[in-house]
Amino acid sequence: DFLGWNSNAVNNFPLEIRHDGAFPIQFWTSGSFRGLINERVMYPSLNTFPNIPADGFTLITPDMGFLNQPPRGPFSRLHLAEGGEDGNAEQFGYRPWQRNGVTFTGNTDQGYIGQKFREGGEGETDMVIQWSDNPGVDKADRLRFIFTSAYDYGATTGMNSEEGLEGMRLWPTWENRINVGIGDFYLYGGDPTERLHVRDGRVRIQELPDNPAADNLTRFMVVDDTPGAEYGVVKWRTLPVIPPPAPSCEWTLLNNGVSGPAIPHHVYSAVGVSDACPDASDAVGIGVNLSSTAPTAKLTVATTTFATGASISATTAAGNTVGLAVAATGGGASVRGVQAITNGTSTNGVAHAGDFISFDASNYAIGAYGAAYAGNFNAGFRGVSFSNGMSNFGVLGESRSNGLINVGVYASQGTGSFASPVAGNYGLFATTHNPSTGWAGWFQGDVMINGNGFLTGMIPILSDASLKTNVQAITDASQLLVQLQPKTYDFLVAEHPEIALSLEPQIGFIAQEVEQVLPQLVKQVTIPATLDSTGAELTASEDIKALNYIGIIPLLVAGYQEQQATIAQMQAQLDQCCAANPGMAPGGDGSLKSAPAKEDVQEQRLVIHPNPFTDHTTLSYYVPQAG
Repeated sequence: DFLGWNSNAVNNFPLEIRHDGAFPIQFWTSGSFRGLINERVMYPSLNTFPNIPADGFTLITPDMGFLNQPPRGPFSRLHLAEGGEDGNAEQFGYRPWQRNGVTFTGNTDQGYIGQKFREGGEGETDMVIQWSDNPGVDKADRLRFIFTSAYDYGATTGMNSEEGLEGMRLWPTWENRINVGIGDFYLYGGDPTERLHVRDGRVRIQELPDNPAADNLTRFMVVDDTPGAEYGVVKWRTLPVIPPPAPSCEWTLLNNGVSGPAIPHHVYSAVGVSDACPDASDAVGIGVNLSSTAPTAKLTVATTTFATGASISATTAAGNTVGLAVAATGGGASVRGVQAITNGTSTNGVAHAGDFISFDASNYAIGAYGAAYAGNFNAGFRGVSFSNGMSNFGVLGESRSNGLINVGVYASQGTGSFASPVAGNYGLFATTHNPSTGWAGWFQGDVMINGNGFLTGMIPILSDASLKTNVQAITDASQLLVQLQPKTYDFLVAEHPEIALSLEPQIGFIAQEVEQVLPQLVKQVTIPATLDSTGAELTASEDIKALNYIGIIPLLVAGYQEQQATIAQMQAQLDQCCAANPGMAPGGDGSLKSAPAKEDVQEQRLVIHPNPFTDHTTLSYYVPQAG
């Protein structure tokens, strides 16, 4: 049977309803198949399940390609299928309970939204969102919940982007496990790595349980804060049982021998997780009750009365005497043996980050003071770093004040009885144990040098003959100097802010050009990376070339000597020539002198023949004297 209506005079049928015996009702538009409604029919097999009732199942698809594949009909009450015959009739995910709902097939995948009738009686029904993937170990297809709003061409992520804002996704990582992810995993990349993975934001439990406290339980939940793949993963650990502290080794609040209530001296027992001596895991508080206040350090000292929080002194007649020894070990980004910080000012307007004081009679120094008066090698203040970290400082001094004079590290070589009259005296002495790769001093900025007498304002360089071997004279200085190419230039200050380059126009050489002529004067230098207090890199390290400008001075001297030797040789040749030919001798104004002629140069000395001229003429002449 055929039913239809005409939209215009050229028989273009926008909708046709046909019946040809095989399929009861078909829908066509513009001459192309669009869908059908099943008659009473049963499929012999669907995804290996036999005898599947399909009465009245409806198919919507762009063309007839879907019907050319088994079971040659829709899978559920409504079936939306892609066109063609490639991947639009996927059966792997089908189950017989997918009847009263909507089936989707295409791109070699299948999904279903609808009811799932449970066996056992009426009213036992689940609503289902089902999706499937091709058979195999890797499960790449996910169920995603995406929110969209008005489209913004410039947005790459979020609700206004073409992708949209992802709120949640379910990812089958294995045949028996699905991970649930909360958040926009498309924005960050990757999939949920745990059964429940909150990509960003916080988790809240609005109503906490009001059950009685479970005092007998010994496990509690923790979050892994170790950097790496396990960061943020919820885990559990055993809650240790802490017995009452042993009174024989814990500190107690003393009453100073007075009967009655204890006098509050505020020296409290150590608190923590250990119950034996020594209390390696406990914290000690002086002036603060650590049982009610969270400790901030192994030893916490608080005072509101004294000007000094803690004072330590040591006196002994033998062995090593140490007033205060502090050692810090650990794997943190910043490990400090001693740290002193202040944000206040004293009564005279001066604030000290730390005062290290050593008394000798009535004299003392503030800031950092160390004195040593005996031994073969005396160090008033010594800072040593034995770490293999990224930045290690034996002594680190900084001045961040806005005062008239700001000094990060101040060093002075004293006078009087403490100054050695024979050995070297140094205000500041620095050395390196790696001369080939290290530097005894590195200055990021300008350096001013002032002195008295010899080498005023200069840097002496060791040049004693006893330190040298294979000494050779320079014989080709002029040839080397003519190959050098002096330049004027400006430094790239903005591109290298960590090097403290000069803003002024410069005159000098390009190290790479000098290296082609004098490679021994050019050295590869690594500008170290700069780090913040946590060890994070602020600027990366950089390999550049440095030039020994002082090494060019011997070449200039040797070139000057070669030039002087050449001038002396030419002068001797000129004197010899002028002695033989006086007319060649220079006059007072630099011109040649006139020499008297030995003969009369006015007599006829020019012969022209024939005369007058013809085509071929000969001129004969004679010069009687050089001149």
